[in-house]
Amino acid sequence: MKSLGAHRSLSMATAIALSTAGIAATAVYAGDASKANRTNIAAIPPAGEGSLGVAYTIAFWGIPFGHSDVNIKLAKDSYKTSSVFQTSGIVSLFWKSDIQASSTGTIASDNLEPAVYDSYDQRRADKKQRVKVTFTDADPTVFADPPYSLTKYPVSSQQKKEALDPMSAVALVMTGIKADAKNPCGTVAPVFDGRRRYNIEFKYLKDEPANVPGVYKGKAHLCEMHYNQIAGFKPKVVQEGKSLPPVYGWFVDVPSSAAPTGKYLVLIKAWASNGWGTADATITKMDVDKSGKQG
Repeated sequence: MKSLGAHRSLSMATAIALSTAGIAATAVYAGDASKANRTNIAAIPPAGEGSLGVAYTIAFWGIPFGHSDVNIKLAKDSYKTSSVFQTSGIVSLFWKSDIQASSTGTIASDNLEPAVYDSYDQRRADKKQRVKVTFTDADPTVFADPPYSLTKYPVSSQQKKEALDPMSAVALVMTGIKADAKNPCGTVAPVFDGRRRYNIEFKYLKDEPANVPGVYKGKAHLCEMHYNQIAGFKPKVVQEGKSLPPVYGWFVDVPSSAAPTGKYLVLIKAWASNGWGTADATITKMDVDKSGKQG
């Protein structure tokens, strides 16, 4: 049972790190950081106007087991996202995963409005899953190959319509649309992934010095994150989820005239711990549009 608990904590930390944009700046200022607080990595060539590209690693017990690349492109009133997550190292011997996902949608004044989400997940050569969610004014439609039941553990039409797909939720966090002075990390990212409905909930704790060696040193917002299961889960899974530990994260503000709020909100490190160890997601690189400040 203990080993199962450790596995669930690891899975939860991984899911939250991905769903909340496990990303951070390798060549930016954190808000009003002084010159002494600049990153000590050489400037990365800027991405295209209105774009953000991030890479990070995920580790457990200090041992890397996966990496992810996330890209967002912003236009005047629309966005596109894409991501790749792959396991690596010794973990791949018993848990192999390759997930590719993308989304498109429009940018509203205080929210994102998703249009299409498409994902492909390959766990083994014989275990593959494609999920496509099309968001409309009516009930969002789901295409799954191979198909799965949407009625055994149902998600209501209202629950679907009030949510974003996983990649749009990443963009919602990264663009800082829901962040303000009182809640600098935002408050909640509602997600429907084609089967399950859940919230990633944020609680601001304090500002504090943050240091990701070789990447970033400066002020960050320390926030607590919770994975709140809403619908589409087995009752047993919901009950077990209540005992999962919180995830903590350092967020930094990245000024950018291309971002809807004038800045990106970037997670430089996320971590969760239990009696078995700590799982964490840590930034390795970031490309920001030309209006973002470079180190």
